[in-house]
Amino acid sequence: MYDLLIQNGTVVDGTGAPRRRADVAVQNGRIARIAPAIDEPAARVIDATGHIVSPGFVDYHSHSDDTVLTGAYGYNFLEQGVTTQICGQCGSTPAPYYDGVLDGLRLHYSEDEWNAMREICRTPRSFMEHAAQQRYATNMAFYTGHSALRASAVYFSDKIPDERELDIMRGHLREAMECGYLGYTSGLVYPPSEYGKLHELVELAKVAAQYGGSYASHVRNEGDRVVEAVAEAIEVGRQSGAPVIVSHLKVAGKRNEGTSATLLRMIEDANAEGVRVRADQYPYLAGSAPFICKIPSAYHTDGIEKLVARLADKSFRDTLRAEVDAENIGESLISGCPLTPQYVGMTVAQIAEARGTDVIDASCDLLCLNKGSVQGIYFTQNESDMLRILAHPYVMCGSDWSDYGDRSDPETVGGSHPRGTSTAVRRLELTRDHGLRTLEDVVHSMTGLPAETATLRDVGVLRVGARADICVFDYAAIRTASDYVHPHRRNEGIAYVVVGGTVAVEQGMANGARAGVVLKRGQ
Repeated sequence: MYDLLIQNGTVVDGTGAPRRRADVAVQNGRIARIAPAIDEPAARVIDATGHIVSPGFVDYHSHSDDTVLTGAYGYNFLEQGVTTQICGQCGSTPAPYYDGVLDGLRLHYSEDEWNAMREICRTPRSFMEHAAQQRYATNMAFYTGHSALRASAVYFSDKIPDERELDIMRGHLREAMECGYLGYTSGLVYPPSEYGKLHELVELAKVAAQYGGSYASHVRNEGDRVVEAVAEAIEVGRQSGAPVIVSHLKVAGKRNEGTSATLLRMIEDANAEGVRVRADQYPYLAGSAPFICKIPSAYHTDGIEKLVARLADKSFRDTLRAEVDAENIGESLISGCPLTPQYVGMTVAQIAEARGTDVIDASCDLLCLNKGSVQGIYFTQNESDMLRILAHPYVMCGSDWSDYGDRSDPETVGGSHPRGTSTAVRRLELTRDHGLRTLEDVVHSMTGLPAETATLRDVGVLRVGARADICVFDYAAIRTASDYVHPHRRNEGIAYVVVGGTVAVEQGMANGARAGVVLKRGQ
């Protein structure tokens, strides 16, 4: 008897091959059989008539590393069909630990709990060992972050590391690779990763490449200098031999509309040359990042805590007034500020008006009151570029978000970004509605392609012997309801999600199952 039998569905297997009518049988957490008709008994049968049966989706760009520490449930990923998250993006990871990296968690936990988290994150190995003992809503795989590697050697200094300091960074990365990490990532707009130069990035990528790992980069600029920034990422791959992933590929700024065609041609040319380059994308016109990044990077060199302390100084605020674009900052929508929740869902300009002050004072006050832990949403992209990137065969799905803990009321105003709820579903929806790609191709971009890029051999394709990570969905009914005002609204069209042979979503709702495991490079 099989544990699970999915009957009467249309299988799109994740390889890009044509869809076919087939049943899928599951036994002991793995796919046991795929055939036109399976009539043998099963402990549970799902009727998938009128539905697509695909591999569970692989989110290539997740920030759910903290789930290892907090045990957050992650229903938001399950309910969009995601069964594997690739974490450790934008150079930001909790291990190897450095002062300031866990300050956001420190606001929510006791000192003893926070100290225990810090010990877990002491090294890449201690983090991975702890992670591997847990169970999650989805599978989890990890990169290690350049900010953590760099801070372990020179903290937030903007200096060029000497050979001894580079060796410290290399040593942490080697340890990570030996533990099964996928490679390393950079966040070249976020201090301290921002201070790394090409030589440093290449030297670390060489270490990742020695182990079959890759380099993923939030490039230095996504607006006026995006061509130069993507060229740098490709050059890291060219000099190191490491495959490259351009994180959340986008073009910011109306005056740069159309530049996506140049970027995609650069990526195609690199692959023709033999430099393997891929990209991930969230299909939204607004991005999100820590609000403290609106403070020029030159002031981050002593660390976040000291920067926040400086923000209270009137003369420093006057300096900022002369250096930053107040109008641009005022348009920022605040999606997270844990110690002043009354400001969630407001723009900084609205907060300034409510406080009877200007935008610069309101920004500094907000950061000070929340000890630097503020998240913003920024409207910067053009739809034509977004759709062109979405249609490209080298571009994968990536939410650039993280696990939710307790379930939120779908009508909650603000407090998140719709990409945390709906990235995968929106990718399907836009592809269908705009006729951008075939169903087989878009599913491949969300399953087989990211699994191959991450060297995860056990997920991403429906084949006998693979992990039974499966999504059952009604392609015609796929719809997103979440938006920037109501980012928690539920999706339509996802019927069932199976993780490791366990049904984790039924009729679109996560049921509390935790069947996800840690996946390691090459496995």
